[in-house]
Amino acid sequence: MVYDDIIIGSGLAALGTAVGLGPSRKVLILGGPEKAELEFYSDQKSIPCSYPGFGGLGNFWHGVVSTAIEAPYAQESRKELVELFKYFYPRTSIQERIGQPWLFVPRQPVRPRREWARLSRERGGNLHFLPLLTDRFEIGDSGSTVFAGAETFRSRRLWIAAGAINSPKILATSISPGLRRAFVSDHIICYAGQLEQRAPEFSPPRVERTSEGFWLAFEFSSDGGALLTRRPARFDYRRLDHGIEQRAIFGLPTNSAIARLLKTTSPGLVAEGLFNKFGLFPNSRVLSVYAQIFVRDALQFLREDVPPTPVIESEAQAVARLSLPWPALVKTRRPDLFLRGIHLHHSIDLDALDAAGLSSEQSMVRVVDASAISQIGPEHHSFYAMARAYRLSRQVVS
Repeated sequence: MVYDDIIIGSGLAALGTAVGLGPSRKVLILGGPEKAELEFYSDQKSIPCSYPGFGGLGNFWHGVVSTAIEAPYAQESRKELVELFKYFYPRTSIQERIGQPWLFVPRQPVRPRREWARLSRERGGNLHFLPLLTDRFEIGDSGSTVFAGAETFRSRRLWIAAGAINSPKILATSISPGLRRAFVSDHIICYAGQLEQRAPEFSPPRVERTSEGFWLAFEFSSDGGALLTRRPARFDYRRLDHGIEQRAIFGLPTNSAIARLLKTTSPGLVAEGLFNKFGLFPNSRVLSVYAQIFVRDALQFLREDVPPTPVIESEAQAVARLSLPWPALVKTRRPDLFLRGIHLHHSIDLDALDAAGLSSEQSMVRVVDASAISQIGPEHHSFYAMARAYRLSRQVVS
Protein backbone atom coordinates (compact mmCIF):
# COMPACT_ATOMS: atom_id res chain seq x y z
CA MET A 1 0.00 0.00 0.00
CA VAL A 2 1.19 3.50 -0.81
CA TYR A 3 0.09 6.10 1.73
CA ASP A 4 -0.59 9.70 0.89
CA ASP A 5 1.52 10.73 3.87
CA ILE A 6 3.86 9.14 6.39
CA ILE A 7 4.65 11.07 9.57
CA ILE A 8 7.78 10.07 11.45
CA GLY A 9 7.16 10.89 15.10
CA SER A 10 4.05 11.17 17.24
CA GLY A 11 4.64 14.24 19.42
CA LEU A 12 3.19 17.73 19.21
CA ALA A 13 4.61 18.66 15.78
CA ALA A 14 3.50 15.34 14.33
CA LEU A 15 0.04 15.89 15.80
CA GLY A 16 -0.20 19.38 14.27
CA THR A 17 0.84 17.93 10.91
CA ALA A 18 -1.84 15.24 11.00
CA VAL A 19 -4.60 17.66 12.01
CA GLY A 20 -3.68 19.87 9.07
CA LEU A 21 -3.63 17.06 6.51
CA GLY A 22 -7.36 16.56 6.65
CA PRO A 23 -9.58 13.49 6.95
CA SER A 24 -9.54 12.20 3.36
CA ARG A 25 -5.81 11.42 3.11
CA LYS A 26 -4.44 8.03 4.02
CA VAL A 27 -1.83 8.71 6.70
CA LEU A 28 0.60 6.42 8.51
CA ILE A 29 2.11 7.45 11.84
CA LEU A 30 5.42 5.80 12.72
CA GLY A 31 5.25 6.76 16.35
CA GLY A 32 8.29 5.11 17.88
CA PRO A 33 8.26 2.03 20.13
CA GLU A 34 5.47 1.59 22.66
CA LYS A 35 8.05 0.98 25.37
CA ALA A 36 10.67 3.71 25.45
CA GLU A 37 12.66 5.52 28.09
CA LEU A 38 13.29 9.20 28.60
CA GLU A 39 16.79 10.25 27.58
CA PHE A 40 18.50 12.80 29.82
CA TYR A 41 21.45 15.15 29.56
CA SER A 42 23.22 13.90 32.65
CA ASP A 43 23.30 11.26 35.35
CA GLN A 44 21.13 13.47 37.59
CA LYS A 45 18.17 12.73 35.29
CA SER A 46 16.52 16.04 35.98
CA ILE A 47 15.93 17.45 32.49
CA PRO A 48 15.00 15.12 29.58
CA CYS A 49 16.27 15.77 26.07
CA SER A 50 14.38 13.10 24.14
CA TYR A 51 11.63 10.51 24.34
CA PRO A 52 11.63 8.32 21.21
CA GLY A 53 8.39 6.54 22.18
CA PHE A 54 4.75 7.16 21.34
CA GLY A 55 3.76 10.77 22.05
CA GLY A 56 7.34 12.05 22.34
CA LEU A 57 8.19 14.71 24.89
CA GLY A 58 4.67 16.04 24.38
CA ASN A 59 3.59 13.43 26.92
CA PHE A 60 5.32 15.54 29.56
CA TRP A 61 4.71 19.07 28.22
CA HIS A 62 3.45 21.64 30.74
CA GLY A 63 1.13 23.03 28.06
CA VAL A 64 1.96 26.76 28.20
CA VAL A 65 0.88 28.76 25.13
CA SER A 66 2.32 32.21 24.42
CA THR A 67 0.55 34.87 22.33
CA ALA A 68 3.04 37.68 21.63
CA ILE A 69 4.33 35.75 18.56
CA GLU A 70 7.29 38.02 17.85
CA ALA A 71 9.49 35.38 16.21
CA PRO A 72 9.18 35.29 12.38
CA TYR A 73 8.32 31.57 12.20
CA ALA A 74 5.42 32.18 14.60
CA GLN A 75 4.19 35.30 12.80
CA GLU A 76 3.84 33.25 9.62
CA SER A 77 1.36 31.00 11.44
CA ARG A 78 -0.87 33.56 13.17
CA LYS A 79 -4.05 32.27 11.52
CA GLU A 80 -3.15 28.64 12.18
CA LEU A 81 -2.29 29.41 15.80
CA VAL A 82 -5.82 30.70 16.38
CA GLU A 83 -7.40 27.74 14.57
CA LEU A 84 -5.35 25.15 16.44
CA PHE A 85 -5.96 26.78 19.81
CA LYS A 86 -9.72 26.69 19.14
CA TYR A 87 -9.43 23.02 18.21
CA PHE A 88 -7.94 22.16 21.61
CA TYR A 89 -9.58 24.85 23.78
CA PRO A 90 -12.96 25.69 22.19
CA ARG A 91 -14.31 27.58 25.24
CA THR A 92 -11.40 30.03 25.53
CA SER A 93 -10.84 32.94 23.16
CA ILE A 94 -7.30 33.72 22.02
CA GLN A 95 -7.92 36.08 19.08
CA GLU A 96 -7.88 39.35 21.03
CA ARG A 97 -4.63 38.40 22.80
CA ILE A 98 -2.63 37.72 19.64
CA GLY A 99 0.33 40.11 19.58
CA GLN A 100 -0.01 40.77 23.32
CA PRO A 101 2.32 39.41 26.05
CA TRP A 102 0.19 36.71 27.65
CA LEU A 103 0.79 33.09 28.61
CA PHE A 104 -2.08 30.62 28.69
CA VAL A 105 -1.62 27.91 31.33
CA PRO A 106 -4.22 25.20 30.65
CA ARG A 107 -5.85 23.00 33.23
CA GLN A 108 -5.43 20.15 30.79
CA PRO A 109 -2.31 20.35 28.59
CA VAL A 110 -2.47 18.92 25.10
CA ARG A 111 -1.45 15.28 25.41
CA PRO A 112 -0.52 13.46 22.18
CA ARG A 113 -1.84 10.06 23.30
CA ARG A 114 -5.27 11.46 24.10
CA GLU A 115 -5.39 13.61 20.97
CA TRP A 116 -4.26 10.80 18.67
CA ALA A 117 -7.12 8.69 20.00
CA ARG A 118 -9.54 11.54 19.30
CA LEU A 119 -8.16 12.07 15.79
CA SER A 120 -8.33 8.35 15.09
CA ARG A 121 -12.02 8.32 15.96
CA GLU A 122 -12.58 11.27 13.62
CA ARG A 123 -10.55 9.88 10.70
CA GLY A 124 -11.51 6.21 10.96
CA GLY A 125 -9.55 3.88 8.70
CA ASN A 126 -7.59 6.67 7.01
CA LEU A 127 -5.29 7.12 10.01
CA HIS A 128 -2.95 4.25 10.89
CA PHE A 129 -0.48 3.94 13.77
CA LEU A 130 2.48 1.62 14.07
CA PRO A 131 4.77 1.44 17.12
CA LEU A 132 8.00 1.41 15.13
CA LEU A 133 11.24 3.37 15.34
CA THR A 134 12.30 4.74 11.96
CA ASP A 135 15.81 3.89 10.79
CA ARG A 136 16.07 5.78 7.50
CA PHE A 137 14.27 6.74 4.31
CA GLU A 138 14.96 6.97 0.58
CA ILE A 139 13.54 9.47 -1.91
CA GLY A 140 12.34 8.25 -5.31
CA ASP A 141 10.62 9.77 -8.32
CA SER A 142 7.13 9.03 -7.01
CA GLY A 143 7.64 9.50 -3.29
CA SER A 144 9.54 8.14 -0.31
CA THR A 145 10.35 4.72 1.08
CA VAL A 146 10.72 4.47 4.84
CA PHE A 147 12.58 1.67 6.62
CA ALA A 148 11.50 0.97 10.20
CA GLY A 149 12.82 -2.20 11.78
CA ALA A 150 12.12 -5.05 9.38
CA GLU A 151 9.25 -3.15 7.73
CA THR A 152 9.20 -1.00 4.60
CA PHE A 153 6.56 1.65 3.80
CA ARG A 154 5.95 3.95 0.85
CA SER A 155 4.24 7.33 0.66
CA ARG A 156 3.81 10.26 -1.71
CA ARG A 157 4.92 12.68 1.02
CA LEU A 158 7.04 12.26 4.12
CA TRP A 159 6.88 14.47 7.21
CA ILE A 160 9.70 14.32 9.75
CA ALA A 161 8.72 15.25 13.30
CA ALA A 162 10.93 13.04 15.44
CA GLY A 163 12.25 15.83 17.69
CA ALA A 164 15.32 18.01 17.97
CA ILE A 165 17.55 15.06 18.81
CA ASN A 166 16.19 12.31 16.58
CA SER A 167 15.15 14.18 13.41
CA PRO A 168 18.75 15.17 12.54
CA LYS A 169 19.87 11.59 13.16
CA ILE A 170 17.34 10.29 10.62
CA LEU A 171 18.36 12.94 8.08
CA ALA A 172 22.06 12.25 8.60
CA THR A 173 21.54 8.54 7.98
CA SER A 174 19.20 9.01 5.02
CA ILE A 175 20.62 12.04 3.15
CA SER A 176 23.94 13.32 4.49
CA PRO A 177 25.76 13.65 7.83
CA GLY A 178 26.20 17.34 6.97
CA LEU A 179 22.52 17.99 7.70
CA ARG A 180 23.07 17.47 11.43
CA ARG A 181 24.47 20.51 13.26
CA ALA A 182 27.17 20.09 15.89
CA PHE A 183 25.10 22.29 18.22
CA VAL A 184 21.55 22.61 19.51
CA SER A 185 19.98 25.88 20.60
CA ASP A 186 17.81 26.17 23.67
CA HIS A 187 16.02 28.29 26.25
CA ILE A 188 17.28 28.47 29.80
CA ILE A 189 15.19 29.62 32.76
CA CYS A 190 16.92 31.51 35.53
CA TYR A 191 15.90 33.14 38.79
CA ALA A 192 16.74 36.84 38.40
CA GLY A 193 15.94 38.09 41.90
CA GLN A 194 13.16 39.80 43.87
CA LEU A 195 10.92 42.83 43.83
CA GLU A 196 9.56 44.05 47.15
CA GLN A 197 6.27 45.82 47.71
CA ARG A 198 7.95 49.13 48.49
CA ALA A 199 9.66 49.21 45.07
CA PRO A 200 8.05 51.70 42.65
CA GLU A 201 7.93 49.05 39.89
CA PHE A 202 6.15 46.55 42.12
CA SER A 203 2.86 45.12 40.87
CA PRO A 204 1.41 41.65 41.43
CA PRO A 205 1.16 39.18 38.54
CA ARG A 206 -1.85 39.80 36.28
CA VAL A 207 -3.98 36.69 36.21
CA GLU A 208 -7.23 36.17 34.29
CA ARG A 209 -9.12 32.91 34.65
CA THR A 210 -11.18 30.84 32.21
CA SER A 211 -12.90 27.48 32.54
CA GLU A 212 -9.99 25.82 30.69
CA GLY A 213 -7.05 27.50 32.41
CA PHE A 214 -5.68 30.92 33.26
CA TRP A 215 -3.91 33.77 31.48
CA LEU A 216 -0.70 35.19 32.97
CA ALA A 217 0.76 38.47 31.71
CA PHE A 218 4.50 38.59 31.05
CA GLU A 219 7.07 41.15 29.95
CA PHE A 220 10.09 41.14 27.70
CA SER A 221 13.53 42.18 28.89
CA SER A 222 14.79 45.61 27.86
CA ASP A 223 16.59 44.17 24.83
CA GLY A 224 13.79 41.75 23.95
CA GLY A 225 15.99 38.69 24.44
CA ALA A 226 14.22 37.22 27.46
CA LEU A 227 10.68 36.54 28.63
CA LEU A 228 10.10 37.75 32.20
CA THR A 229 7.48 36.58 34.69
CA ARG A 230 6.76 37.63 38.27
CA ARG A 231 5.71 35.01 40.80
CA PRO A 232 4.51 35.43 44.41
CA ALA A 233 7.23 34.70 46.97
CA ARG A 234 5.69 33.39 50.19
CA PHE A 235 6.91 31.87 53.46
CA ASP A 236 10.57 30.79 53.19
CA TYR A 237 10.76 32.01 49.57
CA ARG A 238 10.63 35.62 50.75
CA ARG A 239 14.35 35.31 51.42
CA LEU A 240 16.51 36.04 48.41
CA ASP A 241 17.89 32.89 46.77
CA HIS A 242 16.26 30.63 49.36
CA GLY A 243 15.42 27.26 47.85
CA ILE A 244 16.74 28.21 44.44
CA GLU A 245 18.02 24.66 43.86
CA GLN A 246 14.56 23.28 44.68
CA ARG A 247 13.01 25.23 41.82
CA ALA A 248 14.61 22.78 39.40
CA ILE A 249 11.59 20.51 39.84
CA PHE A 250 9.58 22.89 37.65
CA GLY A 251 11.78 21.88 34.72
CA LEU A 252 10.88 18.23 35.19
CA PRO A 253 8.20 16.51 33.13
CA THR A 254 4.78 17.46 34.50
CA ASN A 255 4.07 14.19 36.30
CA SER A 256 7.48 14.12 37.99
CA ALA A 257 7.24 17.77 39.03
CA ILE A 258 3.88 17.26 40.74
CA ALA A 259 5.13 14.13 42.52
CA ARG A 260 8.21 15.94 43.81
CA LEU A 261 6.15 18.97 44.81
CA LEU A 262 3.83 16.83 46.93
CA LYS A 263 6.84 15.48 48.83
CA THR A 264 8.48 18.82 49.55
CA THR A 265 8.70 20.29 53.04
CA SER A 266 9.06 23.86 51.75
CA PRO A 267 5.81 25.86 52.02
CA GLY A 268 7.33 28.52 49.75
CA LEU A 269 7.94 25.95 47.01
CA VAL A 270 4.42 24.58 47.39
CA ALA A 271 2.94 28.09 47.14
CA GLU A 272 4.95 28.85 44.00
CA GLY A 273 3.96 25.50 42.51
CA LEU A 274 0.26 26.17 43.11
CA PHE A 275 0.61 29.50 41.36
CA ASN A 276 2.52 28.03 38.43
CA LYS A 277 -0.06 25.30 37.89
CA PHE A 278 -3.34 26.97 38.84
CA GLY A 279 -2.64 30.70 39.18
CA LEU A 280 -3.61 30.59 42.87
CA PHE A 281 -2.69 33.28 45.42
CA PRO A 282 -1.00 35.80 43.09
CA ASN A 283 -0.72 38.60 45.69
CA SER A 284 2.36 38.74 47.88
CA ARG A 285 4.57 41.39 49.51
CA VAL A 286 7.59 39.93 47.68
CA LEU A 287 7.77 38.78 44.06
CA SER A 288 10.27 36.39 42.51
CA VAL A 289 11.35 37.36 39.00
CA TYR A 290 12.19 34.67 36.44
CA ALA A 291 13.70 35.00 32.97
CA GLN A 292 13.41 32.62 30.04
CA ILE A 293 16.38 33.37 27.80
CA PHE A 294 17.13 32.28 24.26
CA VAL A 295 20.60 30.72 23.95
CA ARG A 296 22.04 30.06 20.53
CA ASP A 297 24.19 26.91 20.39
CA ALA A 298 23.55 26.13 24.05
CA LEU A 299 24.46 22.45 23.71
CA GLN A 300 27.14 20.60 21.80
CA PHE A 301 25.91 17.60 19.81
CA LEU A 302 29.03 16.04 18.34
CA ARG A 303 28.07 12.37 18.37
CA GLU A 304 24.73 10.69 17.79
CA ASP A 305 25.31 8.08 20.48
CA VAL A 306 26.14 10.65 23.19
CA PRO A 307 23.59 13.08 24.71
CA PRO A 308 24.20 16.80 24.08
CA THR A 309 26.50 18.52 26.54
CA PRO A 310 26.15 22.14 27.76
CA VAL A 311 28.26 24.91 26.26
CA ILE A 312 28.88 26.81 29.48
CA GLU A 313 30.23 29.89 27.70
CA SER A 314 27.06 30.34 25.62
CA GLU A 315 24.83 30.02 28.66
CA ALA A 316 26.92 32.34 30.81
CA GLN A 317 27.00 35.00 28.10
CA ALA A 318 23.21 34.84 27.69
CA VAL A 319 22.68 35.30 31.43
CA ALA A 320 25.22 38.13 31.56
CA ARG A 321 23.40 39.96 28.74
CA LEU A 322 20.06 39.85 30.59
CA SER A 323 18.70 43.41 30.85
CA LEU A 324 15.86 43.93 33.32
CA PRO A 325 13.42 46.86 33.36
CA TRP A 326 13.29 47.18 37.16
CA PRO A 327 16.07 49.29 38.75
CA ALA A 328 14.84 48.32 42.21
CA LEU A 329 15.23 44.59 41.57
CA VAL A 330 17.26 42.84 44.27
CA LYS A 331 19.42 40.64 42.08
CA THR A 332 20.19 37.01 42.77
CA ARG A 333 23.61 36.12 44.07
CA ARG A 334 23.49 32.81 42.20
CA PRO A 335 23.28 33.62 38.47
CA ASP A 336 25.08 30.34 37.81
CA LEU A 337 21.96 28.33 38.71
CA PHE A 338 19.37 27.85 35.98
CA LEU A 339 17.35 25.22 34.14
CA ARG A 340 18.57 24.11 30.73
CA GLY A 341 17.07 21.84 28.11
CA ILE A 342 13.69 23.58 28.24
CA HIS A 343 13.02 24.12 24.53
CA LEU A 344 15.54 22.42 22.23
CA HIS A 345 15.62 23.53 18.59
CA HIS A 346 17.86 24.29 15.56
CA SER A 347 19.71 20.97 15.43
CA ILE A 348 19.59 20.82 11.60
CA ASP A 349 21.75 22.87 9.24
CA LEU A 350 19.10 24.89 7.39
CA ASP A 351 21.39 25.84 4.50
CA ALA A 352 22.23 22.18 3.95
CA LEU A 353 18.53 21.31 4.20
CA ASP A 354 17.74 23.88 1.51
CA ALA A 355 20.59 22.64 -0.69
CA ALA A 356 19.17 19.11 -0.40
CA GLY A 357 15.83 20.40 -1.73
CA LEU A 358 13.94 19.71 1.48
CA SER A 359 12.77 23.25 2.28
CA SER A 360 10.28 24.06 -0.47
CA GLU A 361 6.53 23.48 -0.60
CA GLN A 362 7.11 21.11 -3.51
CA SER A 363 9.48 18.86 -1.57
CA MET A 364 8.26 15.33 -0.95
CA VAL A 365 10.07 15.40 2.42
CA ARG A 366 9.52 18.17 4.97
CA VAL A 367 10.96 18.64 8.45
CA VAL A 368 8.18 20.12 10.58
CA ASP A 369 9.50 20.11 14.15
CA ALA A 370 11.71 22.52 16.09
CA SER A 371 14.92 20.96 14.78
CA ALA A 372 14.42 23.12 11.64
CA ILE A 373 13.66 26.40 13.45
CA SER A 374 16.55 28.77 14.14
CA GLN A 375 15.16 32.20 15.14
CA ILE A 376 12.95 31.01 17.96
CA GLY A 377 12.97 34.11 20.17
CA PRO A 378 12.48 34.01 23.96
CA GLU A 379 8.86 32.79 23.99
CA HIS A 380 7.57 29.28 24.66
CA HIS A 381 7.85 27.54 21.31
CA SER A 382 5.97 24.23 21.57
CA PHE A 383 2.52 25.42 20.50
CA TYR A 384 4.03 27.77 17.91
CA ALA A 385 5.94 24.85 16.39
CA MET A 386 2.75 22.79 16.33
CA ALA A 387 0.93 25.62 14.53
CA ARG A 388 3.80 25.86 12.03
CA ALA A 389 3.56 22.12 11.30
CA TYR A 390 -0.20 22.50 10.92
CA ARG A 391 0.32 25.35 8.43
CA LEU A 392 2.87 23.43 6.35
CA SER A 393 0.61 20.40 6.03
CA ARG A 394 -2.40 22.59 5.24
CA GLN A 395 -0.45 24.01 2.29
CA VAL A 396 -0.32 20.54 0.75
CA VAL A 397 -4.03 19.95 1.24
CA SER A 398 -4.99 23.31 -0.27
